[in-house]
Amino acid sequence: MNYKNLLLLFALLSTTGALFAQNVLVIEGGSANPGSLELAINGDTTSTGERADPNRIYELKAGEFYIQRSAINVSNPTGTITIRGQEGGSKPIIFKQPVNDLNIGTNEINSSLTIQNIQYHNQESDNSIPETAFNISGNDRKLIVEESFFENCSLMIFNMNNVKQGANVEIRNSYFRDFHDFAQWWGGRVLMAKVPIDTFIFENNTVSGGGLTVLGQNCLFDYSVINHNTFINNRKYPFLNQYWREAYFTNNLFVNGNMVGEDRENVAVGGQDPDALLHGIIGVDTIENSIALPSRYLNTDSTLTDEIDELSDIIFYAADNVVVSSATLDDYYNGGFNSEFPDAPTSYLNWGGTNGAFKVVNVPGIWKNERTTALLDDHKNLVEENNIIYEFRAEDLGMVTEALPQEAADPFIQWNLNKWGVPGVETPTRPEYVKYQFGDFDPLTIPGVETESAAAGSGGITKISDVLEDFSYTRDLTSVSDGLRIGALHWNDEDYDAEASIKAVKDAYQKSLTSTQEVVSADNFNLSNAPNPFKNTTMISFDLKESTAVTLSIFDISGRAIQTLVSSSLPAGTHTAEFMSGTHPSGTYFYRLTTDKYVTSKTMILLK
Repeated sequence: MNYKNLLLLFALLSTTGALFAQNVLVIEGGSANPGSLELAINGDTTSTGERADPNRIYELKAGEFYIQRSAINVSNPTGTITIRGQEGGSKPIIFKQPVNDLNIGTNEINSSLTIQNIQYHNQESDNSIPETAFNISGNDRKLIVEESFFENCSLMIFNMNNVKQGANVEIRNSYFRDFHDFAQWWGGRVLMAKVPIDTFIFENNTVSGGGLTVLGQNCLFDYSVINHNTFINNRKYPFLNQYWREAYFTNNLFVNGNMVGEDRENVAVGGQDPDALLHGIIGVDTIENSIALPSRYLNTDSTLTDEIDELSDIIFYAADNVVVSSATLDDYYNGGFNSEFPDAPTSYLNWGGTNGAFKVVNVPGIWKNERTTALLDDHKNLVEENNIIYEFRAEDLGMVTEALPQEAADPFIQWNLNKWGVPGVETPTRPEYVKYQFGDFDPLTIPGVETESAAAGSGGITKISDVLEDFSYTRDLTSVSDGLRIGALHWNDEDYDAEASIKAVKDAYQKSLTSTQEVVSADNFNLSNAPNPFKNTTMISFDLKESTAVTLSIFDISGRAIQTLVSSSLPAGTHTAEFMSGTHPSGTYFYRLTTDKYVTSKTMILLK
């Protein structure tokens, strides 16, 4: 380092109060050092503008408060920017306070990025929230987020749309809180990455008030682990993606998933699903070269390589997930079926407005759509098992903090009706919509240990369970795959070995491949129902070539078992069973026949 660069570095240290040791830069915070965070990171360059150390760790002191006055803006194409909070006290707090009414805006990171043990408050002190907190650009970028707390969001926290190749994401043991700013349905994202992802790990996290939590539309996620997360009051899809090469979607707890509901115009017909279907919380589809793919999976003629050109190449395991909804939304979602779409799921709301009727279906959101159901039925390597889908209510969880009490549900309902253009419905005012938040949505107060009243310059948490809300629960929900409590384990302060958990999940998947009955065509059993469509009753018939144990069950479009018609040993021959619609609403239903050796299913449509 030349003499001029030494002077620049000493000036930086003097200005920011930062302490340098090896490749760690310890930054002083507090009210006496506003802007020290971004000044230290942005200014850590040589006289030619290159990073002084491309892999520098910027360390924040435990229990300290850092006032951010302007955006972090770095070009570090060969290294990683690491912002790390020290252990031994509460997480360092980053508080955003603009100067002279100039919003801080987006942190621009042309680099890989690691954030560890940080409490980050995205809403600025003047109540503005940038659309994006961190924009990551360049190729071969890795985003790592661990043990951190993020509060408030407009559109997204992390944007990786500008990473066209080599994107890798690992987000673990963190809490993304109050991600609904009452602006739109689709915001409130933890991550947007409409690009191929080589590795995607989302594990032991909680998202409250989230929107479209991870948007990875029309691109391949090569290897994914979505394991032991808790999602509270997601107004849109937790994950908008169908294209996985290897995915483990396991041990997650969804409370009020996709609360807005399924909208056929905007979601299905509008192109959110490639087959114009409703999406569902989980989804899988055939990989096509029309989506964004890593170049390694394309031949010179743009056809797919042998590694991904068949559905048999895919590993997809959805197991030990729990999906529940709150009774406080029941009255809101009791609309009648809209006969304009007889092939759609039930629970349409037919709302009138200046633009005509809006059609919103099956709220809360479905678990999976017809395509995913058919693919899971027809391909042994695509496995779904041990999931609990709407079998009990959110109130039955025994959560310490109720997910959606009526005083919180009502502002959401009002806001949603306003978004649909229902005449005479105004959007809720701030005093009303903050009831929907778990915090107070005030940038001038910083959550502390079981409090929301800590003033700026104080507050702070050491672990996730320190915050005021508590999403631990008393109901016994234990994973079959790894034996742990389902959902994010940080609410119970339970030890979590991520490596051991995913090994257990993969072992469970491999076991399922050897124990699952062979999937065959319904034609092998002459499985059919008549009439179809039907109004009140239909007869299901099937042929057996030999004596066997038989289960014949009915499932709704969300994948929830609603009735078992047969569960006994039957001799060879033709058999029939009657399904009576009773109080079940109109829509698409599945009936599944399981024997000692085989399993098969078909669909039927109820029209009342």
